[in-house]
Amino acid sequence: MPHSVAQAGTFFFLLFVFMWPFQGAPFIRDNLFDIQGFKPFNLLSAVVLAYLVFDTAPLHATDKIERTSIRIFLLYFATFAIALIRSVPNAPLFHSRFPEIPGSYVDFVLSACIVPTFYTLSFLFILRRMCSFQELEKITTVICLSILLLSISFVALVLMNPSVLLSGHAGGMTDRDRDEMTQLCIAYFGRHYNVIGSMFISTVPLLLYRALTRGALWIAPLCLSLLAVLLLESRTTLVAVAASCSLFLILRRRFGILVFGAGAAGVTSLVWIGPTVQALLSIGVDSDSGVSADALFTGRVDYIWRPLLEEWTSDVGLFLFGAGHIGMATSQLWNTGTLVQANVAHNAIFEFFLDCGVILTGVALMFLMAGTVTAWRVGRRLNSDLYWALFASMFGYGIRMVTGGDILPAIENMYAFPIIAMMINVARLRYLDAYRSRPKTIQKPEKIVAR
Repeated sequence: MPHSVAQAGTFFFLLFVFMWPFQGAPFIRDNLFDIQGFKPFNLLSAVVLAYLVFDTAPLHATDKIERTSIRIFLLYFATFAIALIRSVPNAPLFHSRFPEIPGSYVDFVLSACIVPTFYTLSFLFILRRMCSFQELEKITTVICLSILLLSISFVALVLMNPSVLLSGHAGGMTDRDRDEMTQLCIAYFGRHYNVIGSMFISTVPLLLYRALTRGALWIAPLCLSLLAVLLLESRTTLVAVAASCSLFLILRRRFGILVFGAGAAGVTSLVWIGPTVQALLSIGVDSDSGVSADALFTGRVDYIWRPLLEEWTSDVGLFLFGAGHIGMATSQLWNTGTLVQANVAHNAIFEFFLDCGVILTGVALMFLMAGTVTAWRVGRRLNSDLYWALFASMFGYGIRMVTGGDILPAIENMYAFPIIAMMINVARLRYLDAYRSRPKTIQKPEKIVAR
């Protein structure tokens, strides 16, 4: 009976991860029986949460690595909880400026807290329940199959609606720049095309890993995902995917494949003279003043970052502690014309500063730098294909953070939670193997329970 329960829990968790790219689809996002929040994805998430709480003891650590990971996770979650609590009184203001955000306090908490919290479940579930290499490979397979289905769906939709490829210039800052692509993605996936781009950024290196380690069967899914990235015509997505895949190939010393991929990309850029390639070739060029930082970031400097920085630094409270979750939407510059009317700052670090202030931003930067250095050192010791693929995925998302993404839980960074947990468990496997291989005469009396 316990074995059957564990198998059922793992099955529902894998289904939960598989559904991530499609949770905004019309047939999944609709409320069942017209009950608020009674959505199929939310119900599946509740099942995973119930299993995690009642059958796993999610906060009980069994070794030093796991204990440290859980403590950092709790600190991160506490930061998110505080930022959210501070934003609840602003729910009516958010609703007046963004009608898609619920104006009711209860509905706001459900949409802004409960759903993002579900994404973090994957970190604890993998850390506690999926520790073997075979289980980590199983999760990788599910993520890759999910992205394969997303790629097929997106490519098919674009081929049926070719006009979306001509609806403006890629990399634009507002929906007006690529209105048709935005409407297409929201209609069928319930998400902005930049959010879909973040999904590809976080997962394409895993498809490349599969293609290199599991044979020709995975080449077609990899090619389909790259085609979807090209058709998406998001400048940041193209750069981040290319950089992360190149990093993985360099780390695995697959220089022949790297040269072949660079040649294929060059030929594609000559054949596919579309808005994305034009935007990449003209990056940072302003028609009035030549090369400029504002043109490089498509207007974000002059119409988001500079005015908000001036407003936040002029108020001691905002500067030190931020304005709470979705802090940008509380700006007093909203109706002055000096600020783009958006609820995201298009830079993960800057958005975290607006939400939480300079003190917590400094702490977050220290954790990010220390985590990156530690992950690099661990990777060099492990020399694992899977670990480097996961590392490359996070490297790509790091590039995405320059022009978007989030640090606090959100749909754009949802794949970061299982990826980081998988990296930790790959390191734990090597740590436990090394511990077991030590002579018993020098082993410490510390007890390590390996599931």
